[in-house]
Amino acid sequence: MDELTELEATDPVDHRVVERALSDPVFDELFEYVVAEPEEASVDLLTIQRLRVRRSTLRRWRVPGAGAAAVAVLLGALAGVGVIGGSSGITHSFTTAYKAAKPFVHSSSGAVTKSGTWRLVDALLTGTWQQDVYGPPPGFFSCSPDEICYVLAGRYASSSAAAPLSESLYVSTDQGSTWSELPLPSGFVYTSPLECSGPQWCAAAGTYNGQPVLAVTRDGGHTFTIDPLPSGVGTLRALSCPSTDVCMGLAENPEPTRTQDHATFLVTDDGGSTFRDEAILGGDLMTALACTSSTDCTVVGSTSASATDLVPVGISAVTTDQGRIWTEGSVPAGFGIDTRVSSLACADAQHCFVTGAIPIPNKNPPQCASMSGPNSKPTTPATSTALPKMSPQVAAISKVEAQVTSAAVAKDDAASHGFGCTNSPYTNVGDIATSIDGGLTWTAEMMPNNVPSPRFTGISCPTVTECWAAGTELIAEIAGKSTDMSSPVMVGTTDGGATWSKVVFSVPSTAPNVTGQSYLSIGSVTCPTAGVCLARGGAAQGSQYAPLYSLVVPDG
Repeated sequence: MDELTELEATDPVDHRVVERALSDPVFDELFEYVVAEPEEASVDLLTIQRLRVRRSTLRRWRVPGAGAAAVAVLLGALAGVGVIGGSSGITHSFTTAYKAAKPFVHSSSGAVTKSGTWRLVDALLTGTWQQDVYGPPPGFFSCSPDEICYVLAGRYASSSAAAPLSESLYVSTDQGSTWSELPLPSGFVYTSPLECSGPQWCAAAGTYNGQPVLAVTRDGGHTFTIDPLPSGVGTLRALSCPSTDVCMGLAENPEPTRTQDHATFLVTDDGGSTFRDEAILGGDLMTALACTSSTDCTVVGSTSASATDLVPVGISAVTTDQGRIWTEGSVPAGFGIDTRVSSLACADAQHCFVTGAIPIPNKNPPQCASMSGPNSKPTTPATSTALPKMSPQVAAISKVEAQVTSAAVAKDDAASHGFGCTNSPYTNVGDIATSIDGGLTWTAEMMPNNVPSPRFTGISCPTVTECWAAGTELIAEIAGKSTDMSSPVMVGTTDGGATWSKVVFSVPSTAPNVTGQSYLSIGSVTCPTAGVCLARGGAAQGSQYAPLYSLVVPDG
């Protein structure tokens, strides 16, 4: 029995939601985490439980598709992961030898080509998004304030390969029109997103032959300085560098308990030569941070007790002195912050935006009541609409989102895309919360009613009024010869989050779509200055290319 058949026999899969889940970076991050830290992966039960809870509560579909095959590939890849390297035992920093860059070009034509456009639905933002179907491979993405952009990505033999063949830094000095490729140091595996604070200065956390380190380049990737992290702090999973040589990060505690931090706050003022370790809030799972200066930082996460919930209880904390003292914030009840997916962006020390999720009730179609057979569970629809506790504001958003999602599902059902059944009383949809006091209090915002069941995976805010969030929505689309049950979406605001506009998109007929995933979602977005943004589409591991989107709003 092949992997797909076995998966179908044991667990009928909701292919629409599986495809959406594959566009969710939690899958990529889990895979990268297992590869980077195999000795810790076997005990990372919170992540595994969270995935199981999410999958078990999603809608299930009876229409075969590419999504289940990709899940089978992921499961096979996870099962085959082995240890990468041993302890390097480095005790001081070292700098790698100079490496020359080589052009990154489309293998068939020798040049990068552009096709497709993003146009705003209304006149709120008047720029045009352009799509490059042959961007660098999928990976972490960052642009400096000088609008020089970097992608940190690995090359894999296939979508099921356990370890990368190599890892590279891709560099663009013309807002993504052309790219150069530079090799990363041999033995280095990144564990955090890339942070670039100058035209040639970037940092990334990772492991060097299994040892947690910080890697910094000061010449655009030609050389790297590798600094070991302090013993016992764990591995950095999030990083924020508000200026060159100044970085703050969240380091996973290798042995957290209910009363000990699951993530500590690591600070360096000299590019990694020395570090200071500070506690945040005991027992909580902090997952994302944004630092707007060398002293001001905001962190978000969830309570450890709710880590496996479909909508984890959100928490936040703020420091104005590099983490020596923290003030706990308040997140609205019902606005969940997922410790592997939610993104945080702060335009300054007061104005912050965070992506999260809110619950909506599930409603089964009439067909579910008559389903039968071993692959047709559940045979009875869920009738309960009990929802987690929500603030009045979040409850109002949930009511609207439930109506929008229900209409989208009914439209897909009528178009013969399949129908779904579930025993869960509720599921979640993406939302965005804003703060005007640095993260001490948050306000959940209403998303456009033409964006059904969004899930946001990246956010970037170049000013206190302009912000862009990237992700996916529940609208089917044709990508090459595949029918994707979800499609990429971008929402933008120019009034600090009070109103949002949706960007619409069509996939070019000739665009590569590796295992049906490349146009399911926009995974990340970075806006180095007002009116200038670049975003990255999702793609399967092993893909040579990932979609790249760019926006330039004309002056005036």
